Amino acid sequence: MQFSEAVGKIPAPALWLGLAGLLPFALPLLPMMTGSPITADRAGLLQMVYAAVILSFLGGIRWGAALKLPRGPLQSTLFVMSVLPSLAGFAALVLPATLGLILLVIAFLLQGAWDVQAAQNRRLPPWFATLRAILTAGAVLALIAGLVTRLTVS
Repeated sequence: MQFSEAVGKIPAPALWLGLAGLLPFALPLLPMMTGSPITADRAGLLQMVYAAVILSFLGGIRWGAALKLPRGPLQSTLFVMSVLPSLAGFAALVLPATLGLILLVIAFLLQGAWDVQAAQNRRLPPWFATLRAILTAGAVLALIAGLVTRLTVS
């Protein structure tokens, strides 16, 4: 299936809300690159807090998917795994910023891979794999840009 066909299968509200949700990942980069150190630090913190919130949201999606399964080891495992994104986001906020950003990048990559795999295995709708791939790429690129900016702009 062509990429444009795969994108066309994503429900329009999910696609547009997801893409709009990338803005808070990217907009803090502007003051981070051009602002005073105080403004840049604040913008960097806002980017990290938003990333932690979104990780919690993604974990909530997986919790909801686990609710549909029959009770048993698989459901229990998925409940446990669904809280890991929230814990990673929280840990990222209490770590030094550079380590926190690295943790956020890793967490988004792992969450994205897990979501794509779940959609391919029909635990989530097939279109979800395409959406998560797009949104994971956008979030990770913005977080890496935030990390590079933090390391290079003084």
